[in-house]
This record gives sequence, C-alpha cells and structure tokens, in this order.
Amino acid sequence: MFIIKYALKSIIRSIGRNILIALIVLIIATAACVAMSIQQAAESAAANSLKGMSIAGQVNIDKKYLFEAAKSKKGTEDMRELMPEMNDMMKEYSLSLDDMEGYASITKDGSDDPLVKTYYYSAAISVNGNDDLQKYDLSSSSTSSTEATVAATEAPTEAPTMPAPTAYDKDGNLIEIQMPTMQAATQAEAPPQGNEQQMEKPGDFNLLGYNAYAGLEEVEKFGSDSNSSFTLKEGEFFADNTSEYECVIEENLQEYNDIKVGDTITIVNPKNEDETYSLKVVGIFDSNVEKMASGDDAYNTIITSYAVVKDIESKSSETNGSSSSSTTSSTASSSAATAATEAATTAATSAASTDSSGSDSDSSDVPDALVSQFTGVFIFADIDHYNEFKTQVESKEMDDENVNVEGVNMYIVTSNDVASFEEGLKPLQNLKNFATTFLYLILAIGAIVLIVISVISIRDRKYEIGVLAAMGIKKFKLSMMFMIEVLTITLIAIIIGAAVGSAASVPVTNSLLSSQVDEQIEENESKQGQQMQPGMEAGKETPKNGEVTGEVDYVDSVEFSVDIVVILKMLLIGILLAVVSGFTSILFILRYDPKQILANRD
Repeated sequence: MFIIKYALKSIIRSIGRNILIALIVLIIATAACVAMSIQQAAESAAANSLKGMSIAGQVNIDKKYLFEAAKSKKGTEDMRELMPEMNDMMKEYSLSLDDMEGYASITKDGSDDPLVKTYYYSAAISVNGNDDLQKYDLSSSSTSSTEATVAATEAPTEAPTMPAPTAYDKDGNLIEIQMPTMQAATQAEAPPQGNEQQMEKPGDFNLLGYNAYAGLEEVEKFGSDSNSSFTLKEGEFFADNTSEYECVIEENLQEYNDIKVGDTITIVNPKNEDETYSLKVVGIFDSNVEKMASGDDAYNTIITSYAVVKDIESKSSETNGSSSSSTTSSTASSSAATAATEAATTAATSAASTDSSGSDSDSSDVPDALVSQFTGVFIFADIDHYNEFKTQVESKEMDDENVNVEGVNMYIVTSNDVASFEEGLKPLQNLKNFATTFLYLILAIGAIVLIVISVISIRDRKYEIGVLAAMGIKKFKLSMMFMIEVLTITLIAIIIGAAVGSAASVPVTNSLLSSQVDEQIEENESKQGQQMQPGMEAGKETPKNGEVTGEVDYVDSVEFSVDIVVILKMLLIGILLAVVSGFTSILFILRYDPKQILANRD
C-alpha cells in the first residue's frame, strides 16, 4: 500500500516531467486512435458490405489461357499470327446454354445445396438506326447536331498560312526566305495495315435481349429503390421472353429523337442498309449511369426480349444468305409475330447450339448477317456461395488433349459486382495501408522517446532510490513503484487521447479519403487515356474478379465512432508503452547499489 501511495505522490511532486510524458503519450494515443479507426472502417466495409447481397457472376474463357494455348500451337508470340487461332478457340469453347445449366447444378462439397441461386441469359446485336432514330451523344445536351454540322462545315481544311519572315543583307537589301509548306491534315486516315478486322466499326445501338425481367433487376440493377441504376419512368415492360417486337429505350435517347410510348422505331443492319426491323416502344427507362453492366453505352441500348433478338438473328441469316432476293424488310406485323412465336418456343434450344458469340452456327457463315453475342449470368445468394463456386469451377481440369498449358485454367469466374466493389474500396484500402505504416512508425518513435525520458528520470532520482533502499524497501518494490507511476500517467493520457482521437477520426479520415478518391479517379482516367495496340493485352492475366465495367461507386466517406475493439487496442498500446518505459527503469534500478549511491551523492 505504501508503494502505491508513494507512487501517486511522486506523480504530483514531479509534475513537470510527468506532464511531458503525458503529452507524448497523448499525441501517440490520438494518432493511434485515428489510424486504428481507419483500419476498423476498412475492415468493416470489406467484411460487411457484400454480406447478404446477391451477386451476379459469369464463367468466361481466360484471355491468358487463349494466348498461351495459341502460342503453344503456333510456336510464336506474334499477336497478328495468334489472333485467328485465339478467335477460333473462343468460338469453340465459349459458354452455351447447355454449359450454363451444367454449372448451375454445382453444389457445395458434401451436400445437396446448390451454389447458384438462379441464372439468366441474354443476347445482344449491334445495329444502326434510320433517319428517325439517331444515336444520342453526351454532347447533344449542349450542342445540337445541326450546330455541330455547321461547325464542322465551316472548320478550315487547310493549314493557316504563316507570314514569311523578313531579313536584310549587309547592303540593306530585302532577302526573301522560303518557308516549308505545311500539308493539311486529312479528315480520315486509312487504318494501319493488318488491323482491318479490329478496325471494323460497330453499330450505333446495342439491341439487348434478356430472357426475363428478373435478370435485368439482378444484373443491370433495374428497380425503384435508391440503389437502382435504371428506373422505368413511363409505359410498361414487355412480358418475359415475349415474341412480340417490343422494346424499352433510355429517356435521353427518347427525348433526343422525340419518340413517344407507342411509337415504332426502325433498326438497320450496319452491313446491309436495306435490311430493317421495326420495334414498338412500350416503355421509357431512366439511367443514372453511363454504362450497362456489360460495359455498353446505356443511353444507346435498346432493351427487348431474348426471343426477339434470336428471331432477328435468324431472319438476318436467311435474308443475307438467300440468293433469290437481295433485300428483306422485317416488321412487327402479324406475319413477323407468327414467326417470332415459333422462335420463342425454340429459343432455349437454339441458344444451346450457338457458337462462341451465341449465334446460330450458319449465321457465322453469312458475312453480312447480324450475329448475336450470347451472355449467361449466374446469381449467387451471397459472397460465400460465389467464392466456393469460383474455386470449384477454376480448379477443374480441362479435357483438351491438343492444348498443353500448365498453370493456367481455361475458365475463370468473374463478377462485375465484386470487381466494382473492390475497386470502390481501393481508396479506403490505400488509406488503411498508410494508416498502418503511420501507426507502427508513431509507436516506434513514441517508445524510443519514453525510454529516453525514463532513463533521464531514473538518473535524476538516483539518490531518492538509494534512500528508499536504505530504508529497507526491496528493489522489486521500488521497480513496481516506478511502473505504477508510468502506468498511471500513460492510462490517463490514453483515455484523453482516445476521446480526442474519437472526435477527430471522422473528419480527418474523410478529408484524407477524399484526396485518395481524387487520386484514384485521376489514375483510372490516365490508364483509360493510354492508347494500346490491338491485341497487346491478350496475354495479360485477367484480374481475380474480372475487369471493372461501368461506373464505380467509390467509398468517399465513413461514419463511425471508436468502438470497443479500438478501445481495447488503445488500452493494450498504453500497457505496452508503460511496460517498455517501466522495464527500462527497472533495469537501471536493479543495477544501483544503495550504499554507493549515498556515499557518492555529490
């Protein structure tokens, strides 16, 4: 009891030195509280944000596998030689409807619980519009197409003439200097040789057909809540996989072309302008993002049913493959509706026999025919089901005896939901890494400073130690006395530091996080601005959960207070600092001889 009382009195007697120690610990505690709060926020966001949330995923062929497999067959790394082989393998091994049904039946190991909650599929065709359906561009909101045309017409096509400089000889005579002629830039340059296939221009619109509206809700985020990317604003949605030639379009596209619900729009085959199809607009949707989940332009995406897209593809193949007629105009008339009804009943069967792009096998043999791209999406109940599905699919051995690629799987499982979520967490994760490094650094510096102060304090109080030891107090109790002093000061400073850090953690974190978000956006824009040669990324390893498509919702603010976990960590830090400082004091106390201290007081 005497030791405790004496230790508390010593704190008051040496108030100046102890205030210095308390300030140092207070600074350490405040900085540590902010750093650990950032860590806690990052861990909570990563652990809880995807919990209980359904996730859309896909099974795709790994680009790196295609590159390595083509390289092993051709014996070269020249992309121009490998691209045809890679395209052939893509057509041969891409997912079909039968493959989707097989993957959807995968269950948890040792149980009958399916990993896939449900699945949806879609088909997309690239088309053009007629004179009454023009592509919407973001610049359309500020500059009309007429103004843009006038500006382009009035723009100079020749380089401006530069005035010739003047000079004089030694006699004062004018010397004429010939300037080199500047050639005007051409309006359109020829594409690089060898890139004709890659340079083929797609259509202005993406005709996207889903087999069910639930797929749009899950994948494209159609709905009415605050998290929805797309909202139906006017009209109604067509029936699931209907054979009727009906569609919904984006609000900006509707306003730009002055289209109303009930009007008919005409789409055109980009390769055959005489081939047209008519669809009735039954609804208008609003988009708060510029990109669909597939990465296509949301404003110029026309949404219809899967059966309609497959029917258009079938008609296009017949039209362009027929030698008896040069042109065919397909409309949503009664005859077309009858044919579409037949297509709807066989949509699933025809999808199962598609090639890599999801088109009928004979469509690819008709150069000018419209060809759809088949996409299948699996829906998982939560992130745990997705991760287990990903592990099982990617661990399967391939049966292709003609290709020997070690260490690379043919199929990978990707999810734009997970990839976008992880991308959105990058600023917070970067801030967490910085906070962790800063925490270790401040603790190391703080511990060193406290050790130095403790050593100086013990040397100044050496005579006091000698007197107490001469009174019969053992060195162990003396050591405990100094430990109690340091521990008391440290705990008081830790409590105050935790309070200050708790109040400062949110504004400090949000300020730092805002800067991290701006840096991340600039970095992404810089990457997107870099021009890559065609095929340069074919051998690049695909990110774990796929490339991010569409806009990313970055975590730019946090709302939290210091919880019990942070408080326990703070107390642990205080105890460790006190132990480090007190242990140093103990080492010096144990070295002292009381008699020698008293004899050499001077």
